[in-house]
Amino acid sequence: MPPAEATKPTFVGVEGFEGEYGGIEFGNEEASLSEAFEGFDNAFGGGLDASEFIATKKKTSKPQGLGGLEFLTAGGTAPAAADKGDGKTPLENLLVEKKKEMTGPEMFITEEISAEFRESLLARVAFKGTIFLRTLPPKQANGKETEFSFKVEGTSRIKRAALMSSCVSSVGNGIFHVRTPSKEEPLPVIKFSLQPKLTPLPLRVRLVKRHVGTLLSVMIQYASNPELPSPLSNVTFILKLPVDPTLLKVSPKAVLNRGERELRWHIPDISLKGPAGKLRARMPVEVDSEEGEVEVYGTVKFAGQGAFTLSGVHLRPVTDGIAHFSEDIHRYASGTYLCN
Repeated sequence: MPPAEATKPTFVGVEGFEGEYGGIEFGNEEASLSEAFEGFDNAFGGGLDASEFIATKKKTSKPQGLGGLEFLTAGGTAPAAADKGDGKTPLENLLVEKKKEMTGPEMFITEEISAEFRESLLARVAFKGTIFLRTLPPKQANGKETEFSFKVEGTSRIKRAALMSSCVSSVGNGIFHVRTPSKEEPLPVIKFSLQPKLTPLPLRVRLVKRHVGTLLSVMIQYASNPELPSPLSNVTFILKLPVDPTLLKVSPKAVLNRGERELRWHIPDISLKGPAGKLRARMPVEVDSEEGEVEVYGTVKFAGQGAFTLSGVHLRPVTDGIAHFSEDIHRYASGTYLCN
């Protein structure tokens, strides 16, 4: 809820908005807010409906080697586990501490997707993936090294990959051999990036702005990739505002942070094949549209996990039926996800 001061009447002297206002108004002003964007339907003006994701449909591909393979002389460590709200990234919040007792080495993949949309067009995209190895804890391993081979499949989208040469080597044909002392934290044994044109997008977003006189109307539209393994949940949309608004109308309800000059919408679930979602805001600004434009942009934060990866990369035993490791849950999250 807004602080008590925000509910007190405030005199607004902006032309067309003169009068006393009761702070911030959160409501479903569907009619008035929709009028500002008349002509923009759920198909995102013919450019951002869910059908555009059809190109990301997963295809069964033959095992291929890792293109652009190079070796790293040193590697980082896995992001530490963190509670939500502590400033960590969505991906770091998903890397939670293991509670169950391990019986052998485990492997999993984390993926981070960054994108920038300019209206309905995708301007930039980047995808970073990391294959982690979790060994038995040193106390449980009793000084025994972790050593086995594994296979990486589904690498047709990979642009570049790098190995942590101190503990893993390439045998060829997508097969890798790992040998390392036991560690407390997961080891990033392979890092990879995807070709931009083959990068899967979990979410397409579009920001539409209408600046007429001293009235600014903004709408964010979003549509999920219908080919995701599971629907996105707990998605946060953040709209950076040009001013600290004295009068604000939003739909649906949002949280205003005056210090950061931003609006936040929390969406519990986004349907895979449902209609495009809409987030709207309207406020008076000091700059008249004839004098110049005001800058607004939005960011998106999301994270997910499951048995499948967004990249299509798979971890397999070298010999069918004989696995020297178990596969843990894979994670993915947004990096820098912008719309402007």
